[in-house]
Amino acid sequence: MVEIPLGRFFPADSIIHKLSPVVKTISFVALAVGSLFLSGIVDSLILFSFWISLLLLSKVPLGEYIKTLWTIKFLLLLIVIFQLFFTHGKVLLDMRILRITEEGLLNATLLTVRMVFAVFFSITLSYTTTPMEISSSIEAIVGKLPMKTKRVSELGMALSLTLTFIPLLSLQTNRIIMAQKARGVEFNGGSFFKRVRNSLSVVIPVITTSLKKAQDTASALEIMGYEPGHTLRSLDKMSWSINDSIILISTAVSITAVVIL
Repeated sequence: MVEIPLGRFFPADSIIHKLSPVVKTISFVALAVGSLFLSGIVDSLILFSFWISLLLLSKVPLGEYIKTLWTIKFLLLLIVIFQLFFTHGKVLLDMRILRITEEGLLNATLLTVRMVFAVFFSITLSYTTTPMEISSSIEAIVGKLPMKTKRVSELGMALSLTLTFIPLLSLQTNRIIMAQKARGVEFNGGSFFKRVRNSLSVVIPVITTSLKKAQDTASALEIMGYEPGHTLRSLDKMSWSINDSIILISTAVSITAVVIL
């Protein structure tokens, strides 16, 4: 099955869901990037504590995060294998052909932790913020940048459509795969060319469906009177609360600690 968590919103009545989309976008993206600078146990514990707090406050089940990790299991496994067996250093286990070194073990652990935290903070934004809110927040952030030529509304619309279409495309792909399996198509068995031919029975309908949805969306936007370059107005006004300030300050403190420690 194809599972893509990006753009998937998990509705809940929580403090995190009620935060300003601008604050969540800035904070969670900064935390995801800051995760890539982890270098030890102390700073890892700091981000872990922060994420646990977000998990409890957002009321998003832990299982949702585990499902997301499962979708990138091969990427994590690849990172571990390359670092574990192809890093030079003090040998811990010699298997003649392959050697596990102390430096390789440390690098594999550190890079895996970095990747996991980056993914967790990224999908926390996705689970607690709707695609429209994310696009509106990025539009608001970019609109504050000192640029002479800005087509902010088009950026927001493109991002909103992208975040909306990704989960729909994932769902449609799963449906086509199940339909083809019901017809007796095997995707894992047979020769290489047979598997490629069977894969085309999924790829072609997905492309056709995507083009049809894109055409329908373009027609809907045209009917609604959307014109590229014109500033769009939202019915929901973004507000600022004390919780937004707390999250923003906590984020700044956590990232500073990660960089310094």
